[in-house]
Amino acid sequence: MLKQLRKIADFIGTASYGILFLTFIYQVIMRFVFNKPLTWSDELIVILYVFSMFWAGAFLLEEKNHVMLDLLYEHLPALGKRVFSVTYSMIIAGLFLYAIPASYSYVRFMMREDTPVLGVPFGLVFAPFVLFLIAISVAYLRKLIVLFGPNWRAEVGAIPHDSHNSETVQ
Repeated sequence: MLKQLRKIADFIGTASYGILFLTFIYQVIMRFVFNKPLTWSDELIVILYVFSMFWAGAFLLEEKNHVMLDLLYEHLPALGKRVFSVTYSMIIAGLFLYAIPASYSYVRFMMREDTPVLGVPFGLVFAPFVLFLIAISVAYLRKLIVLFGPNWRAEVGAIPHDSHNSETVQ
């Protein structure tokens, strides 16, 4: 089931960015080839860009592909990586969970206003941010559960029975 959900998320992300790209190309052709600039294309491109970025950040990028400073982390022993991972997972999950109610309230409030050209409620434009907050919160809560479980070494990248690792496997 998770593989199907992943395929659906991939399709939605690809489709949104594909429509963005096609709209951009269409806009350029209409403006520079036919000298008929479009009024709606810029707005649609911005909406799709916002959606695509938050969708990809929430559902498509793996944690290792997010920007992070792991200079210190990579040199820690497995237990140090675990402590570090628990700490930053709690911080990220906590901050994102804390931001959800206010963000949702703002999105609900913005349903009153529409975009100038297409008339899309701004609440729909900003809604992907709330999805992003929820998805990242769930991901880091899942990570915390794994970090407190028996398979924590795999989560922090410490491979059991590694000949280069002097720690014993617990």
